[in-house]
Amino acid sequence: MFGLRSDLPLDRDAAAKFLPWIIGFMVYLAALAVGTAMVVDRLSASWQSGLTGNLTVEVPFTDDIGVAERSALLDQVIDLLSATPGVAGTTLLDDREIARLLEPWLGAEATELDIPLPAMIAVNLREDAVLDQAQLQRDLNAIQPGARVDDHAAWIADALSFLRGLKLLAALLTGLVLTATAITIVFVTRTGLSIHRSVIEIVHLIGAPDAYIAQQFQAQSLRLGIIGGIVGTLLAAGTLLGAEHLLQITDGMAPATIGSGGDDLAAPGLALDLQLLPWQWGVLGLLPFATALIAMVTARWTVLRSLARFI
Repeated sequence: MFGLRSDLPLDRDAAAKFLPWIIGFMVYLAALAVGTAMVVDRLSASWQSGLTGNLTVEVPFTDDIGVAERSALLDQVIDLLSATPGVAGTTLLDDREIARLLEPWLGAEATELDIPLPAMIAVNLREDAVLDQAQLQRDLNAIQPGARVDDHAAWIADALSFLRGLKLLAALLTGLVLTATAITIVFVTRTGLSIHRSVIEIVHLIGAPDAYIAQQFQAQSLRLGIIGGIVGTLLAAGTLLGAEHLLQITDGMAPATIGSGGDDLAAPGLALDLQLLPWQWGVLGLLPFATALIAMVTARWTVLRSLARFI
């Protein structure tokens, strides 16, 4: 296809000179949309698995309660949780860990405020455990009124709904970009046909079929599509890597989240990780060739359809 002898000076067309830049910009947008969709898909699975099977128990205390009484009540709560069927383990968060959770909203001196802070316990559930949360809530209230069980269900539903919306938006943007690319190819191809109409008529007179003329345009569209697609994909890759690097810099400023328990409250499954997997980079690497194929097919269809009408 690239070695095809050209009887039409298509490279001299003004419109064709801008085609690689237009395709490059379109592929840049499409690559960002596809990359975002793949990242969001990973986040959906990661966040859901990171919070599913975990509970947080909040135990409030008043100012007049003593240290010994507070410790005794917490021991009762932990014993209750440990004896609950389906619970794999519990972790009582100390003041330093609670300060990490409250810092984004109350500042670095959250634990020094003149307000009683509740005790917080991260609870890990066994896989496929069926927990009677209502009964657990009643048992906790019997020990300490106001104790609350949070299974993160509402947060998970809102987060997944938001991520599904992002994936839909990315898919719509990708479709619009590919449609705009095809329309651009149609415009450039028709412009080239109009410019070279006299030459095309001569080539027809000496016996060249419509398919041969279509090959001239589709070869040009394929070549320019690959060039523009590679440039656009490289720019998109640089943008995604830059966003990932920026996120790593600011990651320490993000609020901590109770996930799977343990010393690190920011569970890996809840991290805002923009890093693409190797196979996902491979998908982005195929985007220039897919776009060039669309450009080639569109150019061929446009030429054959147009020649059938005015030649």
